[in-house]
Amino acid sequence: MIGLERLGVWITRNPSIIIAAAVLMTFGSFQYAQQIESQGMTTDSFVSDDSDLYQIYDHLYQENFGVDGNVVLIEGDDVATAEVLSASLRLSDHMKQVQNVVSVQSLADIVADAEYQSNGIRRIPSKEPIDRILEGAGPVVQRLMPDRGHSRMIVGMPTSLDDSQRSEILAEINRAVDFAEFPAGYGVTVTGDPAFQAEIQRIMGESNGSILALAGVLMIVALLLVFRHVRWPLLPIPVVFLGIIWTFGAMGFFHIPMSMVTFAAFPILIGIGIDYAIQFHNRIDEELGKGKPLVEATINTVNHVAVPVIIALAITEAGFVSLLSSSVPMINDFGKLCIIGLVMCYLSALFVNVTILYVSEGRSPRRQNSETYLANGSEVGSQIERTANFCVDRWKAVLAVALVLALAGNYADTLVPIETDVKNYIPQDISPLIDLNHMKAFFGGTDSLKFLIQADDVTAPKNIRWMDDFGNYLLSSREDRTESATSIATYVKAANGGQIPGDVSRIRETIDALPEDIQNAYLSGHNLAIIDVNVGDVQRNLGTEGVARLIESYEEDLAWMTPPPGVSVRATGNIVVMTTVIDALTSGRVEMSLLGLVLIFILLLLIYRDLIKALLPVLPMVVVIGWMGLVMYYGGLKYTPLTATLGALILGVGSEYAILMMERFYEELDNVGDPYEALKITANRIGSALVASGMAVVFGFAALIASPFNIISNFGVVTVMSVILALVTTFTVFVVLTIRMEIQREVLQRARHRLKKAIVLINNRA
Repeated sequence: MIGLERLGVWITRNPSIIIAAAVLMTFGSFQYAQQIESQGMTTDSFVSDDSDLYQIYDHLYQENFGVDGNVVLIEGDDVATAEVLSASLRLSDHMKQVQNVVSVQSLADIVADAEYQSNGIRRIPSKEPIDRILEGAGPVVQRLMPDRGHSRMIVGMPTSLDDSQRSEILAEINRAVDFAEFPAGYGVTVTGDPAFQAEIQRIMGESNGSILALAGVLMIVALLLVFRHVRWPLLPIPVVFLGIIWTFGAMGFFHIPMSMVTFAAFPILIGIGIDYAIQFHNRIDEELGKGKPLVEATINTVNHVAVPVIIALAITEAGFVSLLSSSVPMINDFGKLCIIGLVMCYLSALFVNVTILYVSEGRSPRRQNSETYLANGSEVGSQIERTANFCVDRWKAVLAVALVLALAGNYADTLVPIETDVKNYIPQDISPLIDLNHMKAFFGGTDSLKFLIQADDVTAPKNIRWMDDFGNYLLSSREDRTESATSIATYVKAANGGQIPGDVSRIRETIDALPEDIQNAYLSGHNLAIIDVNVGDVQRNLGTEGVARLIESYEEDLAWMTPPPGVSVRATGNIVVMTTVIDALTSGRVEMSLLGLVLIFILLLLIYRDLIKALLPVLPMVVVIGWMGLVMYYGGLKYTPLTATLGALILGVGSEYAILMMERFYEELDNVGDPYEALKITANRIGSALVASGMAVVFGFAALIASPFNIISNFGVVTVMSVILALVTTFTVFVVLTIRMEIQREVLQRARHRLKKAIVLINNRA
């Protein structure tokens, strides 16, 4: 192609301009990379911010009632003694003065507030008054003290705080615990979701760098094993990492956040990006090995490799474009990062990689002649050639086995479970998770369903009575799952001797007398309130389908026990959000894979205008997707937000190998004319490069297995197997399909030719 020849000539004439541009891009990337934001497992990472689900959960619930609870767990012989409660009160009073602390709930506050109402002095009295106060406080005490050996203080802060503000409050709680001076023999532990999330962010920050470094080391090993037949076999590694640096810059420029999910895109980019560098490197080494002059070898490399690789890039991008159809924002971000990063890696491979090779070969010319090169060849390439010949000779058995395994895999895929508990995505041996589970052992799970109530006046007696009746109904009808149902009605009723006043003014007086943190927790003005239904640890115990059925049953209860006229009640809360997200992941997986297949097929058809060339890269990937169902099922793996991208990943990675193989096959077919001979040359010449890039991808992804995060380590296992199967399919199923389709093409062409001759003969006779 004339345009590519000109590009090759330009690269050989302007190495200094290319290097200078690369340096400028690198400096710019370092600047923009500093703008990358860290993102935890927050609502907006799971749910689109323009959806009704997000609007209800984030704007109505979170903005009005969204409080993250830092928990201080107190354990000992008797946590309701005057000495322990006095220390708790010192801790509580201190934390109420801390900036951004919106509420503090504790046994000490219940006792001290009751004492103040009785005697006008806010203090902790002796044992008998303490017992009397706690006994009369009813279910409120049970939430804070399930038994005399355990109690907890809940320090609330807005969910809208950033990481630094959260860290400051956690640090202040730990300092205040020491200041409170709890009696000897009592254990005091700071736990809760904020402490848990803070530790996750810390571990993620520490592990990300080490995983990328490990990926680099493993790829060095891979290249030394399977790419040592070329000069400078390790050059693709710095080339691809340059593309990764540019990707970090683009990530900051386009405001793509860093999360556990988006981080997993980088090993993918390293794996696929190194393939681009290897393809250019392998071809220029081949051209020089044949004795071509350096300039001609460089131009030929650009001319013959740039288009196949950019076609592979476009097809890979089409696979990842399907991720943009997901309703889960973190999957969208993952797809965007892959799409942008692959372009950066291609630019680095084409310009920087080829330029370095050109300059290096010019300064240190090789002595090997073409006869020596052709005689030695590549051991790996020879093995690939033998494998391809073996499969072609037994093509019926190869296709039959591939089809049977693919069908079995598609069925097995429907049996693969979904991991619904976000806490199982992370290390199970970290102390915050252990502390959190220890607290749950005594206080029950923290999963809760929120019923958001809107009315002109939610404090009207009929509305307060309905809240109380509905909460009691849930406790009685679904006692196996409902651990508590708390609302403003709970506290109004408790403050009035178990009765709800029939007068709105009396209700409001009672509410005004309640502690401010209780008012804020269950009431926002007079037109918005919530019923907090604690359902224990259902996400872990019931799984996605069980939680979905539970939510549906609660909504049926709401439909049966309808609120008063003019009152709107909607279910929300974290478990509603997560159940919807998991459903989107499970229901969208197949659709994303099908969309990717269709996009790739259409794109190939537009590029080649040849049905066979459009089908050849797609069919083997359908086989691999099926095979991976067997791997997932029999490997005991589960689908997560990362492994849900498996179909797009297989399409992106696997189709690249098939396209590069196909492009070289048709190049050689034009040269030799015989499909069998063209396939032998292709397998020998490009096979080693594909194995080198495949092993680099496998070794790179293997680094993910070392991640302390289960979601990432499982993804590493899945991707390693995907790449291995994609390579196996390329050298077995793909070569068989290539030969059989070309044979059928020749048969059809001969038949068409005979038909034309017959028509001409008939016309002549006529």
